[in-house]
Amino acid sequence: MSYTALYRKIRPRTFKNIVGQPHIVRALVNQLVSGQVSHAYLFCGTRGTGKTSAAKILARAINCPEQQDGEPCNECEMCKSILAERCLDVAEIDAASNNGVENIRDLRDEVKYLPNEGQFKVYIVDEVHMLSGAAFNALLKTLEEPPSHVIFILATTDPQKIPATILSRCQRYDFRRISAVDMVAALRGHLEGEDVDFEEAALDYIAYHSDGAMRDAVSLLDQCISFGEGEGLSLAKVREVLGAVDRAQLFEFTDALATADTAAIIGIIASAMDAGRDVSQFANDLVRHFRDVLVAGLTDGEAKLKEQAGRVSKENLMRYIAAFSETIREMKFVPHMRTAFEVCALKICMPVETQQARHVEMPASPVSVPLGAVNSKTSTTVVETPARPVSAPPGEVLSKTSTPASGYVNSRERTSLAIAGKGELIRPSWKRFCLKLPIPIRSICVRCEVEEVNGMLKIYCGDETSQKLIEGKQAIIREQLADFFNLTTPPNLAIEVREAYNKPIEKTEEPPLPGTHGRAAPGNGSDQPEPPPQEEDDWATMEQVQEMSPGDEEW
Repeated sequence: MSYTALYRKIRPRTFKNIVGQPHIVRALVNQLVSGQVSHAYLFCGTRGTGKTSAAKILARAINCPEQQDGEPCNECEMCKSILAERCLDVAEIDAASNNGVENIRDLRDEVKYLPNEGQFKVYIVDEVHMLSGAAFNALLKTLEEPPSHVIFILATTDPQKIPATILSRCQRYDFRRISAVDMVAALRGHLEGEDVDFEEAALDYIAYHSDGAMRDAVSLLDQCISFGEGEGLSLAKVREVLGAVDRAQLFEFTDALATADTAAIIGIIASAMDAGRDVSQFANDLVRHFRDVLVAGLTDGEAKLKEQAGRVSKENLMRYIAAFSETIREMKFVPHMRTAFEVCALKICMPVETQQARHVEMPASPVSVPLGAVNSKTSTTVVETPARPVSAPPGEVLSKTSTPASGYVNSRERTSLAIAGKGELIRPSWKRFCLKLPIPIRSICVRCEVEEVNGMLKIYCGDETSQKLIEGKQAIIREQLADFFNLTTPPNLAIEVREAYNKPIEKTEEPPLPGTHGRAAPGNGSDQPEPPPQEEDDWATMEQVQEMSPGDEEW
């Protein structure tokens, strides 16, 4: 036994049966009465608002010989042929599956021929935004100047994807979302015609969950009628089909959030889940309820919603909406949706101060100086003391020459947070550090410059190609940085492109051996005079870094 879905059975057959689009109906009927029918129409709007139904009615009305006041008679042979979809003069094309340029070329060849039965050949192209760019270009000229016997009706849910050259050649009609009042009236008329008992609250609930789409409302109505065959339509059955919770529970849940009553929150969730409700539907219903309470507090809304708006602040309602909306997105990827939903509710109940404390950034750790080392610039000897962190005032970072009485952090206990004070250490040692990198990435990094910004090491390169190569080797660079500079945790990197750093590799000499003070090695054959002795560098050379062990006191 074949069964026809309810939304197909009650599809509008005349313009006056189209629900919620009076502005479009009036314009089309006036064109048909006056005979000023355009050669191309574009029907835009969300799903289930009547775009395809209006296109089919317009196709019949154009070709109907018994047309009255712009309406097709649906009784003549031409109307019956179009309704039965056996008329060759009316073609409905699915652009989602016929989106190639070859399909449009075939259509362009067909429009040259005169209609077989009617006065016009009508092409209804559904989801026209799915056509490819080449297909749009192939359609352009035909759409601009079609033969006098051809009319195009394009329908789409995404007009932003249609080229402006196509839009400018069509009369555009935007189908609005259908209001709940119009939707309930249409559903009520159908149920009364079918002699089905119903509760008014059930129709309101169906319209509320259909989000302005008449087809969604009719499909849901069809499902609910089948669920309670012979028993009529009740609000309880609609909720059971949807897996939605009772509206009273939404009010109770909102009050529990406002008073941070975690026991009541867990109890309401458990009660809803035990009754077989869907947790994702529960979350969606809550977000809508928060929105309704928020709007009722700002305008004249339902008395019960306005009463709750007086108990819950607008700021909290907006915070609830943001938190649960984010959780709804996350629930699509978590293995246990109920847990994610409960955690979201419990986090909202936490004091705001506690939540903010979790996001307070730690102050930058001071720069550590090797134990027993001598600073040549200040001639200050650091006293060897047990390694422990140094406390610095908020926002203040100890400089390299600071000598607090409590001592310094041991170099082997540095963390990635300490990078905030080591820009002075990493920058001059960057070229030497690059020698430790693998050959493919070494030649790229040695051209770059580095800078410490907000506890993160920024690497500036000269072009996007270098940026992508460095990003692909971030893990290796971070590990080598932690090893070279003795960081417990690899630092975070940020790679940016700056044309100023696209410079050739400078030829650098090998680092001087310890104790040579920068003088040329004996027997190097250099004719240049020896440079004057320089101060000994505070920092270890690469050879010394490689030879030092974790137990070396000099380090």
